[in-house]
Amino acid sequence: MTMKKGRIVMCRKCRHILLDNFETSYHKSTSCLDSCSSYNLQTHIHLDEAIPQWIKSKVEETGWTKGKLKCSECGSKVGSFDYVSGRKCECDNTVLPPIHFIKSQVDIPMELVV
Repeated sequence: MTMKKGRIVMCRKCRHILLDNFETSYHKSTSCLDSCSSYNLQTHIHLDEAIPQWIKSKVEETGWTKGKLKCSECGSKVGSFDYVSGRKCECDNTVLPPIHFIKSQVDIPMELVV
């Protein structure tokens, strides 16, 4: 798994910034991407390591089990977390991080180079 850093994630409904300068994880091998593309990698953004405080407080409220992530501004569901299941990707090579955002509910603006 490799990391990509430096982007922001915003709520698609109200444009509130949910994450700033975050790290995501994704597969290294393209053959793995081909076999795993249908659900996890195409529709979700998985977080690794550093958890923002607002997410950590939601996780702690549930006792580090399962729950939904909602935008703090508009209340729209933007993702979820699951520390119980330990879900793997479809090719069974990688354990997915427990926190993810739903790509259809968030925007990730492209960086502009001037």
